[in-house]
Amino acid sequence: MNRPSPFFHGSELPRLALLAALTVAGWGALYYAYHRPVAPPAEPPLRAGPAPAAIQPDSSEVFETVTDRTAMTFRDNAAYAYLLEKARPQTPAELAAEARRDVFLTHLWERPELYRGVPVHIQGAALRVVRFESKLSKSGWLYEAWIVTPDARRYPYDCVFEEAPEGFPIGIDVNERVVFNGYFLKVMKYQAGDTARGAPVLIGKIGWDRRPTDAPAEESNRVLFWSMVVLGAMFLISLLRWVYQMLNFLAFPHRRGTPERTFNDEIPPEDLQSWVESQTDPEDQPPPEP
Repeated sequence: MNRPSPFFHGSELPRLALLAALTVAGWGALYYAYHRPVAPPAEPPLRAGPAPAAIQPDSSEVFETVTDRTAMTFRDNAAYAYLLEKARPQTPAELAAEARRDVFLTHLWERPELYRGVPVHIQGAALRVVRFESKLSKSGWLYEAWIVTPDARRYPYDCVFEEAPEGFPIGIDVNERVVFNGYFLKVMKYQAGDTARGAPVLIGKIGWDRRPTDAPAEESNRVLFWSMVVLGAMFLISLLRWVYQMLNFLAFPHRRGTPERTFNDEIPPEDLQSWVESQTDPEDQPPPEP
């Protein structure tokens, strides 16, 4: 009876399955390590104290043509330019000292007319930063950062500023921790996929520091990367070995099994007699005749 030779010998199959599982899990962890969202630093909560001054919206006539929950149009240009000129001479520290920290996205969304032109302080993560030409800026360029805050992670602010910090990244997927202090203009309507949404528009100054704590994270990512390379190489070697054995199995069918020896219980009488005679002691035999 011929038995086919198996593809795997010993513990090769369990080891190959283990390496495959480790490789998939490792690459998943590596992908998450490089693409995980960066949580913005938690801002200390407001402490109970004297009641803050009442919020007074800007009563300038340039806001009379501003309409909330609509896209930006030429009707908003006067207020847009007014807030740019108002924020331009101020330093980031001066604007931060003036900005309100008790105004959140829910306030701006529900009653935007009560906060028109009010300086607002936000702290969060800039997920998208673009640079575009504009005649309203003295330099001819404006920056637009879409920033999410811990109180409303799914609803970003549209923050406009004229000057960016040195080295500040620009792109559609930057994920940088920032602080922004700006004057509230309106709730702007924009298209997010197939859904229309609204975002508060702030015009002011942005603050950003390079993250010095990135070095340990980059080092851990590097170690994880090379660990996955080693595991991937081990898995590839095992896979190539299995493919080689499978090709041999298919190319040489005569080697698939070795015939087993068969035994017969019947012994010919001549062989039996010869064996008996070979086992006889010479001393037991009679002496030869003279």
